[in-house]
Amino acid sequence: MKNKTAKQWLEIARANGANWADQALSNIEMQSGDSAIEKPYSSLSSTVKCGFLWLETDKYTQGHKYWRDIYGSILDSEKSIKRTE
Repeated sequence: MKNKTAKQWLEIARANGANWADQALSNIEMQSGDSAIEKPYSSLSSTVKCGFLWLETDKYTQGHKYWRDIYGSILDSEKSIKRTE
């Protein structure tokens, strides 16, 4: 996979129906500023894992478990895609 910015990965995820993509974009912008959204990542999973601190998200609607579950799902999907290539 080719490196893409956090914004590009999350826009792809949103286009594919990920209802959490807007939250991830917002978290990156709130925690790190607008320039962080343009940082390159090698995958969607690395964007979600490293783009923002899970514990610093709204504990009532997000939090560590919420993002860990999303990250795990993305990682499983990426591994599945790699096996079929």
